Amino acid sequence: MKKFELIVGLIAIIGIALKLMNLPGSGILTVLALLTLSMFYFIFSFALFNDIRLRDIFKKAAYKDTNAKRIIGAIGLGFALSAIIIGGLFKLQFWPGATVQLMTGLVSTGLILLIALIIYFRRKADYYVRIFKRIAIYGGLGLILYLTPTATIVDIYYRDNPEYAELYKKVLDDPENIELRKQLEQMRKEMQEIKLKNN
Repeated sequence: MKKFELIVGLIAIIGIALKLMNLPGSGILTVLALLTLSMFYFIFSFALFNDIRLRDIFKKAAYKDTNAKRIIGAIGLGFALSAIIIGGLFKLQFWPGATVQLMTGLVSTGLILLIALIIYFRRKADYYVRIFKRIAIYGGLGLILYLTPTATIVDIYYRDNPEYAELYKKVLDDPENIELRKQLEQMRKEMQEIKLKNN
């Protein structure tokens, strides 16, 4: 399961990097990778954090080195990490609800981190080290995305076309404005035609 987590994580990083370069198909790659990673943590966190192999999750012997508290904690962390990943996806795609998702995931992860730190200093188990690594990675990235204004991400995506970026920000600020949406769509079509002529 760790290999799967690593592979999907790398694909997500590649998708985000391609999206930052504004390459075609990068949005789909990013969405698929982040959704897969989110579902993976949501469903299999109890096994991943307790170091149980996928083929052994239905075997009673695989759970001999864990207890109910660790399994419940792992499930809670899986939900929190899943919320951070979905919130990050929403923020990168400019979908509504990103802030709520990120905040939910970050607060939940923070609470789990606090509880895990208290228990870790009593027992020093490897289980908590596995948790801390993921909290550091996803919590840090989630916090960065939460603190980064959407306008900044728009400016990064469309750095080659500042007029389009400004219009896009206006549409994001006023999503009900049909006239702005029409202007944005017209500008998008013009950009595509210019690209086609240049190729």
